[in-house]
Amino acid sequence: MFASIGPLNSAMGYHLERHNVLSSNLAHVDTPGYRPKDLSRVEGFDSVLGVALRRTSERHMVGGDAAGPTVGRVFDDSTAGAGNDGNYVSIDREASKVAANHLRYDVISTIVQAELRQLRFAAGDGRG
Repeated sequence: MFASIGPLNSAMGYHLERHNVLSSNLAHVDTPGYRPKDLSRVEGFDSVLGVALRRTSERHMVGGDAAGPTVGRVFDDSTAGAGNDGNYVSIDREASKVAANHLRYDVISTIVQAELRQLRFAAGDGRG
């Protein structure tokens, strides 16, 4: 009954993280030499390696967030090509990525709402 909750949570977390990365690209549209980033999905990163990531120095940044582990790997996406100032951000391309990512997030959110309604219905013994 609860088997679908974990993957949906992971999917929503991934699309939220990706939205933040893509939005950052748009914020740097006028930054000379900036290379846009994107997020690739990483399934079960900790379980695949069999180890948990940890900070080895107090000067290192803390990874992930309070909501859970990181579900993606950030990488440079320089496929759009550089402008005159060495900036690789294409507003049209990044806006398209943000819109597609937002649509995927909305679809998953709708599925989560349906799953939660079904659980509430089952928990209420069939009463609304």
